[in-house]
Amino acid sequence: MSEFNDAQSASRTIADECVGYRIRALNRVITRIYDEELRPHGIRFSQMNILTAVTLHGPIQPVEVARMLSLEKSTLSRNVRIMEDNGWVLALPAPHGHTLEATTVGRRLLKQAAPGWRAAQDQVTELLGPKTASALTRAADRLRKKTS
Repeated sequence: MSEFNDAQSASRTIADECVGYRIRALNRVITRIYDEELRPHGIRFSQMNILTAVTLHGPIQPVEVARMLSLEKSTLSRNVRIMEDNGWVLALPAPHGHTLEATTVGRRLLKQAAPGWRAAQDQVTELLGPKTASALTRAADRLRKKTS
């Protein structure tokens, strides 16, 4: 017999126990904190993550960036287009498509926005508590290894 006797019991169990719901809600709150701190620099948190990956690993194929950051291809493409328009990254021709590389302007932006990132990081760590923040980092790293 199922633990879900009707829609009401199913919805109550899901509302009370769903990890996915809580992670999505947490993601929205945390993203708002980072976006707020990065706003004076004209970059969003999602773009900062892409710029960081491209700076660390570039030149890099977009498919690799998407894999590293667990992004949909359309989400990456939309952000890269904005980042190219702002002069933060270049899409360079490659044998199989193109690669992404951070520009001098993009690298400068990353350096200038890093204190805003640190302020957001500190806020999030304080809100979650250091142990929870560390546990989330370890869990995300573990999941990334299992799914890559």
